[in-house]
Amino acid sequence: MTTPEQWPADGPKLSVDTLEHAAAPTGSAGLHQPWRAAVAGIELVVAVALVLAAWWAWRHGTVTIYLPGPHGGVDVVTRSIGSWLSAAVGAVTLAGLLLLDVIRQLMLAVRTRRR
Repeated sequence: MTTPEQWPADGPKLSVDTLEHAAAPTGSAGLHQPWRAAVAGIELVVAVALVLAAWWAWRHGTVTIYLPGPHGGVDVVTRSIGSWLSAAVGAVTLAGLLLLDVIRQLMLAVRTRRR
């Protein structure tokens, strides 16, 4: 079974409206938008908060236990709690991605428009 082609053999038929929109100049509207600096500042604050939260979670993720050992000695056991450690790693990863976006937002905020 064959399917019909979307366009005739001589190509699609373009209307006058389509041609007018195609001829309109498309500028770089995404560049030099100073409000992006505010977005970068907010993202920077969130990234710092995520790093602090990761540090807090990492400290909760390791527990030191002192057990009485043989012959009166003390055995030290360090226990890692995976949920806290994975939350810390996730928070630092998200903070790193936010820092990359901060750089991007700042570049878009200060880049000048060419004419």
